[in-house]
Amino acid sequence: MAAATSLAGALNAMTGVLGTVTRLGTLWDHLIYAYMVENTRAYEIFRRVVHEFLHGEKLGAPGSADTQLWLRSTEELFFRDPPPFSITNVSSHIRADLRASRRNAYQRMFGMELNHGAENNSPYPYVRAEAANNEFVSTFEELLREVWVGFTNRSTTSGANPTDDAKIFELTTKLRDMLITRRQSGNLSREEFFFVAMMSWFHLAVDSDLEIIRDLRAQGANEEQRLFKVAQMVGLPAHGLSRSYFQIAQPMSDVLTLIETGALNSPAAVRAFYDPAVSPLSGVMNTIVMHWSLITGRDMKARKVVTTA
Repeated sequence: MAAATSLAGALNAMTGVLGTVTRLGTLWDHLIYAYMVENTRAYEIFRRVVHEFLHGEKLGAPGSADTQLWLRSTEELFFRDPPPFSITNVSSHIRADLRASRRNAYQRMFGMELNHGAENNSPYPYVRAEAANNEFVSTFEELLREVWVGFTNRSTTSGANPTDDAKIFELTTKLRDMLITRRQSGNLSREEFFFVAMMSWFHLAVDSDLEIIRDLRAQGANEEQRLFKVAQMVGLPAHGLSRSYFQIAQPMSDVLTLIETGALNSPAAVRAFYDPAVSPLSGVMNTIVMHWSLITGRDMKARKVVTTA
């Protein structure tokens, strides 16, 4: 959360332009963080790691006390029923499958599916909500394109400037309204907290050469390489664009939190999205533009082409 906190501080310093960020850096990351990390298949891969260590020695024996502690903690935190009334207790006879519950939350909040199904590659069954933010992707992509136009024209002082601050404000307002609508009376808050904590745990597992990584002999230069090595050991491939999913997870969380909390809810504030002279947020947006384009195969730096019949 250090990067998020520094970003919040920088944005809050822009007095008269941005409001106070009440959530960023003080509570938990946005649900989009969990969605992005889960798309790497880190959860499914480490579920197999825990399964193999607890049922035999296919992966060898844990070589350190720290690995034993990691295995016990992972099983206790994420692979058993929590005590009644715990904030992490988001399962019951009605919601018996946490994988399905996470997919339901992602579909409701973002109108998006995970990029993988069950372990046998069949579609994963879950309850699809009728009330969902099905326009999230199209609206967010339109925002990215408009922000990129602003970034490339930020220094234009003469001639036509296609930057449209009013449209950027309209799009951020639309996204804010979508997200807030799904959160009426605290809806999805417990689920978001637990799912973000869960994916943060598995992201942390490959963020450096922890004992569990060393015991698996899966050391690597970055999180993607470590995940790929662990995935190969358990026979479940990680997504080929895992690096982009890891790289975009925190920036997406920061930006959606800023939008949802209303920190940029002013026509005068939208320049922060694309002008480095105004805010470090422009660098965060550029990271999102690059990795979203890689993940989706749709170039966010290209203007949207409108065709007529």
